[in-house]
Amino acid sequence: MRRFRFKLTSWMTVLLLAAAFLSTVLAWLIASQLPLGTKNVPRYYYPTEQDITQRVERDIKRYESGQTPNGDYEWAVYRSNGTRVDASPDFPRTMTPSRLLAVQTPDEREPSDESEVRTLHHMQAINLGERAPGYFLSIETVTPRLNQYQVGNSTAFFILQLVLFILFLFGMTRWIAGLFRQLETRLERLVEPDYAVSPLSPVKGPREFKAFAHSIERVGDELDVLRRNERERFTEQLRLITSLSHDLRTPLTSIQGFVQWLSEHHTTLSDQERTDVLAIVSRQSETLASRIEELFMLAKLSNKDYPVHVTSLDFVTLLHQVAEQHPETTYQYAGPAHLTVQADPNLLRRLIENLVRNATLHGTGDLSFEVLQESGHLTFRCSNAIPETLTPHQLTELATPFVTSDMSRFNGGSGIGLSIIEQIVARHNGTMQLTSEQNRFIVSIVLPDAFKH
Repeated sequence: MRRFRFKLTSWMTVLLLAAAFLSTVLAWLIASQLPLGTKNVPRYYYPTEQDITQRVERDIKRYESGQTPNGDYEWAVYRSNGTRVDASPDFPRTMTPSRLLAVQTPDEREPSDESEVRTLHHMQAINLGERAPGYFLSIETVTPRLNQYQVGNSTAFFILQLVLFILFLFGMTRWIAGLFRQLETRLERLVEPDYAVSPLSPVKGPREFKAFAHSIERVGDELDVLRRNERERFTEQLRLITSLSHDLRTPLTSIQGFVQWLSEHHTTLSDQERTDVLAIVSRQSETLASRIEELFMLAKLSNKDYPVHVTSLDFVTLLHQVAEQHPETTYQYAGPAHLTVQADPNLLRRLIENLVRNATLHGTGDLSFEVLQESGHLTFRCSNAIPETLTPHQLTELATPFVTSDMSRFNGGSGIGLSIIEQIVARHNGTMQLTSEQNRFIVSIVLPDAFKH
């Protein structure tokens, strides 16, 4: 902005100087054609006798030394008896010294108030190497020169100069105002919701205005992207709220229904029936508590300020411990027997638990773990058998909170397990990738800082 301000100041200075110069020149040209304020000062001047004598003397010396005169006039050389010796190609043959004296008038070099082309005659002695000197004749057609001290009516000159300067300023102001209107239009469009669908014509003017307009358009494009992201974020939040209410309402409605049914029929129920109903209520309560705990964990991990307590731990040992706590699954392991990494043990445990639970909900529970140390990075792959290979669209949906497969929904999945895994990986500066091939669902995790101390 500071550079733009400096450039604009320079442009204004140049334009003001140009306006002053042009108004002065035009006023001078116009005023020079107006009547003089006084008649005692002529307007136009012609070469004087002294001016012509000086030029002719130079050409006479050239001729006497054997060179050709180079004056901008027609010339001729005559002997004292009137015989022509030499002449320029266009010098009239009938113009003799006596005739030149006859046509020469005293006022042909006098100043005049009218601009008229005149023919000036001049004759001067020349040494031809004879007893009597010869004559050097010149005929020159001249245009008068304007009196440099009086260009016309001075009052008219200053009035014209002022009027023209004001007109130039008015035109310059309108031009600059037009440039700023173009910028103003672009600034006003920044608040329009349909910014991207209403293009404007390019800015015309100095390079600085074009650069400033381009900056405004770039800001507008960024604001348009932010608006679209905000709309998408609002839509996503609305979807999350809807899904969240559905996931929490399902077990809560079940609990409320069984409690109401139990209160209405408790006198007629047997002990076994009461036990069965209470067991169902207990399971639904656990499901509800699990949903709330997962949501709380996802909210905490989504906060960039969530603390990560990194310590040294044996990743392979932790993996076996968590997997063996789920007897409903079977797993195979490929990798080193022990591998010490730098990570948060609680978050890493939660990551493995969610992977195992996700395999149970989305597949058959047939797990395969692979651990690699590649280029200083920890690569961890977890795959499980599924009824059919997933499409890229299905993989994208699985990575979206509250979007679950039919099998996981049937088994009570919330759809945020993979989101929690992704957040844990992000807290460790890692990456996660979901793939599917040959009826298997594969989660690949890379932790680049796992071996840094």
